[in-house]
Amino acid sequence: MPIQGDFHVELCDWGNTADREALRGVREAVFVLEQRVPTDMEVDEDDSRSVHALARTADGVPIGTGRLSTGGQIGRMAVLQDWRGRGVGTMLLHTLLDQARARRLASVSLHAQRDATPFYERHGFVAEGAEFEEAGIPHVTMRRMLDGAPGIERRPPPPAPKPLELHASSREELIAVTQTLLATAKHGMCVLVRELHPLLLNDTACLVEMRRLAISGRGASIRVIAQDLTRALQEGTRLLELAQRLSSVVEMRRPVEPADLAYRSAFMCVDSGGYLFRPLENEMAAEGSTYAPGRHAELMRIFEDVWNRSEPWPELRSLGI
Repeated sequence: MPIQGDFHVELCDWGNTADREALRGVREAVFVLEQRVPTDMEVDEDDSRSVHALARTADGVPIGTGRLSTGGQIGRMAVLQDWRGRGVGTMLLHTLLDQARARRLASVSLHAQRDATPFYERHGFVAEGAEFEEAGIPHVTMRRMLDGAPGIERRPPPPAPKPLELHASSREELIAVTQTLLATAKHGMCVLVRELHPLLLNDTACLVEMRRLAISGRGASIRVIAQDLTRALQEGTRLLELAQRLSSVVEMRRPVEPADLAYRSAFMCVDSGGYLFRPLENEMAAEGSTYAPGRHAELMRIFEDVWNRSEPWPELRSLGI
C-alpha cells in the first residue's frame, strides 16, 4: 500500500504558457502515448475558450486534466496511470460541474470512452444515442442535468480543512491519534482490521467520539470489517455494547474471500476525508492524516470492495447485532 502523497485541483488558463504545458503534458501522456490518439487531434480550437481543471500532487506535479467548453461539454478528462483509482477523476469532474453551475448551465454533456461509462454513470450521467468512434476509440454521448435554480447566487465552497499529519509508534500514541481522527468525523467511520480487541476502540475517549457519531442523526454509520471476534466476544468490548444499543447504525461483517483473509494491514477512515493506516495490523506503527482526499478515496475503495464480499457475523445475532 505505497503512499504517493496527496493532490489538489486548480483552474488553469490555456493562454498561460506554464498552465498550457502542464495540461498538455498529462494529455499527451494519456491520449497520445497511451491511447495512440493522433497528435493533431489532441489539441483543438475549443482549448482556447474552455475552462481547464488541473490536478497536481502536493509538490506540484501535474497528474490529471479536464475541461469545460463554452457549449457545456466536458472533455479531455485524463489521469496519469499511477494515479487512477485514487479519486483524482472524481475531483476533476466535480470541479468542472461546479464551473458549469456557476455559468447557469442547465445540463452538461460529454463523449465518454466505452470503458469509462460506469464512472460517469456513478456521477449522474445518462447515455444518449448509439455508440460511435472518435479517434478510433468507441465512445458514447452522455448527459447530466444540473441541480440548482438559475439566478440564485451560489455560495463558494468552504475552504478545505488544514490537514494534520498523524503518526504513532506505541500503544499510547496509537490511541491518541485514533481519538484525534475520530474527533474530526461528522457522521460516519469505517474500520478494517484483522482482530477486534480492546486495544483501541475500548478507550473511553474513543468510545465517546464513536457514541457521538452513532447519535449524530440522519446518515450516522459505523461499519467494521473484522476477521476475528474471539477476544471481543469472550472478554467483552464497549464497541459491541454500543452495537447492541444502536444496531441500525453499527454494522459488523467478516471477510470470507481468501485474498481478503490474507490482508494483514488495518485502517480507519472517517467521513471528513481523514484516515489512519497500519501497514501491519499486529504492530503499533501507524500513519495518517485528518484530511487527505486522495488516500482516503483509495482506502474507501478497498473497504467497499471487501465489505461487499463479506458476510454478517452469525455469532452477533444472539446479541441483537
